[in-house]
Amino acid sequence: MKKEFFLLVVCMAIVLLTNGQTLSCEASLFFEHNKGCSSEARGQKCIELDITHSIDKEGKEFVYAWNFGDGTVQRGALTEYCYEKFGTYSITLDLLDPKTDLVIRNELATTVNLLPHIEYGTDTLLQMSARFAFDKAWMADIVAEKIFWRIENEFYCGETAQHTFKTTGLHILEIGVIGKDALNENFSGCTLTAVFIKPKP
Repeated sequence: MKKEFFLLVVCMAIVLLTNGQTLSCEASLFFEHNKGCSSEARGQKCIELDITHSIDKEGKEFVYAWNFGDGTVQRGALTEYCYEKFGTYSITLDLLDPKTDLVIRNELATTVNLLPHIEYGTDTLLQMSARFAFDKAWMADIVAEKIFWRIENEFYCGETAQHTFKTTGLHILEIGVIGKDALNENFSGCTLTAVFIKPKP
């Protein structure tokens, strides 16, 4: 069976808001740091890590060692790896001396959140514009402190999101939440819902 990968292009720069509502809205940063929230990434345990775009000529002389947070280490500026279980893993990248194999410096650290498939409902709409409200039943045991939306790659913050769709057909809405769980511990997660915009006859 062919393995499917989702790509993590590791950048050392802050991603600016694109198509956001206000500069204070953190939705784009939330989804940038939680790539497993996307509908395409759901259910996948395989990742591809790529820093080839960040390597200068001198950097090619060094060895890059990835630690995948589950005891596995692989080398290379471009590497692929498949986890055995879903979950959140801390990934680090070390720069090694090719002669001594000693760590010269810790190049970067990132987190990957691998989530299983999720069942979600689909509502049918007749109009292109709609206002969506966060349903507490989506995360029954969570007290939401911050709510983020990604709809057609546009970002919104808050309990509601007003969006005008560009096309008819099926659209998946990604909803991210930061808050507290039933044990009053910090929680960060996401869910999906969908709408079908019915074409006009």
